[in-house]
Amino acid sequence: MTKVYSVGEFADELGVHRETVKKWCREDQIQYSRTPGGHRRIPHTELQRLVGKPSRRSDKVAIYGRVSGHAQKQDGDLDRQLESLTEYAHNHGWSIENKYSDVGSGLNENRRGLNKLLDDAENADYGRVLVTYQDRLTRFGFSYLERLLDQYDVEITVINEETDKTAHEELVDDLLQLVASFAGKLYGMRSSKRKRIVETVEAEVEINE
Repeated sequence: MTKVYSVGEFADELGVHRETVKKWCREDQIQYSRTPGGHRRIPHTELQRLVGKPSRRSDKVAIYGRVSGHAQKQDGDLDRQLESLTEYAHNHGWSIENKYSDVGSGLNENRRGLNKLLDDAENADYGRVLVTYQDRLTRFGFSYLERLLDQYDVEITVINEETDKTAHEELVDDLLQLVASFAGKLYGMRSSKRKRIVETVEAEVEINE
């Protein structure tokens, strides 16, 4: 998803009058689209073109893999993710500029690999990040990461659209973490009621497996 600007926003970014931008549109000097309501929307790539900043090359990519625990890593799941991403990149003729990985829950927002990816994105050479499944990058808030990286002209490409069938155990662990966290906030982290709630949910999950 590429960032777009209204005529006024585009004019402000360039420091010109909005009528000048409208004139450029009428004379086909810049590319634009219209909303269902008829308003002009100008893509970020046009701003980059006018200020002389080249767009990131989407044929240069970074890859990101994640597993929830060291047992999965030892079983080779992380290596398989990275190998699958590498093969996908090579099949599309893309060069891999950076590799990132984490061992930890998709609910954890303070992952070293993910933080390094976000820190690097602003000045990186690559224009695309590859992940095997959406939840490898994050369990929640994927659209926010998309919008953040889009500000740096970096696109996220998920190479598998279907659900990760091997992630059932991880999903259960994440569910229990959420239950424990919310129950702790309601009743206290050391309360017996919190413990009973977590044990009840855990038992229900085991019954339905």
